[in-house]
Order: sequence, then structure tokens, then C-alpha cells
Amino acid sequence: MTAAAALSACTVSIGGPGTPTVPTVTSQPPERVLGPDGIGPLKVGMTLEKAERTGEFERRKENPDACMSYTGENGIVVGWSGRLGISSLTADNVRTPEGIGPGSTYAEVTAAYPELAEPGDMPYDDQLRMMSVIWTSVPDRPKAMYAIRFDTSRWTSRGDLTRAELDRTEVQLVVLKLKANQKC
Repeated sequence: MTAAAALSACTVSIGGPGTPTVPTVTSQPPERVLGPDGIGPLKVGMTLEKAERTGEFERRKENPDACMSYTGENGIVVGWSGRLGISSLTADNVRTPEGIGPGSTYAEVTAAYPELAEPGDMPYDDQLRMMSVIWTSVPDRPKAMYAIRFDTSRWTSRGDLTRAELDRTEVQLVVLKLKANQKC
């Protein structure tokens, strides 16, 4: 691997004029794509046996008929049940194919996903104010949805928020879920 390739995922800082030049290297794991089917070889809806064969998931020994979740060594959080198989997936440092992930704003999310998870669901603004989570449709995947959690800790009030305050609220976490998972 070349030095340029090794540093492509790193940020290198070097001291300013008159200071010793001591390099500081910080790196982040590469972003992963979450959706529309899953993360890498793990797909929502796959059986637990197929998920285990990917090498990315190891089922815990508890009752597989119950709804459970597990964070593997790879950092992927897998939700499953005996009835649904893999029912939800998330991880740190994920982005959807439309570019939505931690740090995205509510305005960016609603522009990328204008459709509610289900017709008749509560409008996004109300979902955000009440639950700090919105449920969106997943393009070209009618049996899946994104549950997108926002950081609302800076809000002083939930009822009298301005449009600008709502639009600047940032994503904390994105989860890809099977719609049937709501009844899991």
C-alpha cells in the first residue's frame, strides 16, 4: 500500500510556525452504505442461518422467536426474530444511498425522503416534535422503512419551534427496518 493510500482515510495535522513539527494522525472507519436492502452482505429479511453464513453475524443462543438485537465485532447492530429473520440493521458511520446519516439535517432528510413510511402516518414535523424520530419510506423497497433519530437535546421547547430550528436539527442514527418489525 502506498503512503498516499494509507493516509487517504486519515487527517494529518502538523504544528504551525515556530512549533515543533509533530504529526498527529486521526482516522475514522470508512463510511458504510445502509440500504435499501442492508449493510454489505447482511440484508433485512434474510434468514438467521443465511446471516450467520455471511460471517458478519453470530446469533445469540436465547430464544430465536423473541425479538432481539446484537452488536457484532464489526459494529453492525442486527435486530432479528425467528419470525422475520433479520428485521433491522444499523451501525455507526453509515449513510443511506441518498447521503443521509449522522450530521444530516432534518431539511436534508425530508428532501431526500418526502414520503412517509406508511400513508396516513403522522406528518414528519409532528413525529420529530413528539418522538425525536421520523419513519420514512425507502426508495424502491416497499416493505422497508428508515427510522431516523434526531438530536433534539438543544431544543428548549418542543411546541414552539421555528421552521429554521426544525430544519437544522441533526440526525444521530439511521436504522433500516422491515415494516413488519413494528409488530415484532
